[in-house]
Amino acid sequence: MQEDSYVKYRIVVTGFGPFGTYKENPSWLAVKTLHDTIITTTPPRGAPPKGPKPDSIHMTAVNIPTVYTAVLETVPKLHAAPPVPVPEYTPPTSRAPPEEGYDLIVHVGVAGPGPLRAERLAHKTGYALPDYERQSPPLIIGAKGNLRGFGLPRYGEEFGDELFTAVDVDSFVGDLTTGPNPLPLEPSNDAGRFVCDFTYYCSLAESRIAKRETPVLFIHCPPIGLPMSTPEVAEGVRRIISNVCGKL
Repeated sequence: MQEDSYVKYRIVVTGFGPFGTYKENPSWLAVKTLHDTIITTTPPRGAPPKGPKPDSIHMTAVNIPTVYTAVLETVPKLHAAPPVPVPEYTPPTSRAPPEEGYDLIVHVGVAGPGPLRAERLAHKTGYALPDYERQSPPLIIGAKGNLRGFGLPRYGEEFGDELFTAVDVDSFVGDLTTGPNPLPLEPSNDAGRFVCDFTYYCSLAESRIAKRETPVLFIHCPPIGLPMSTPEVAEGVRRIISNVCGKL
């Protein structure tokens, strides 16, 4: 880890475990390279060249199994203040979780070929696909038919069918797709209604439940080489985090 006497932002970035044909999930292969590293914020567009010194950001990586029950067990711990350690999913780190809680939570998952996708929203219902352990999504209590998703009292009627991130997706997409080094990145409203979408909804809801309103973001990456390499995905996620933290 890079040494830094003061870190303003503490963030957690998650990837996923194996599923389907992926013995190693491309999202985790990229995310784990960010673990226990320090980067700096990107100055907002239009800031004077000799403006304030960039702030430091420390990143902790967490590997969430591609399993619905693991999401429900793990994500609330990330939103607690202080966060509840999940050593079984987190590589060793020299820094304990921040007592006041994380400043930003970023989830990364794999999707189809193409650019990185910044998801604007997550869905409460409509889940059907079994997870890595071949378990079905939770059945919603009292629902007619086979409606699956978030049926626990914890995620009651006060949470709508869609939850939107408070992060200004269009702003950072605009920043990062223009200029001398454009990033392959686009906004999206379809997180897939699988464990990725499930994780995003859970995390957005937990942000409200914790009453800290921690910003939450979900990024989809392509499979390796279609067209981005693992280092390119990691660099893309790093640039997104740097830009978003520069606007917190």
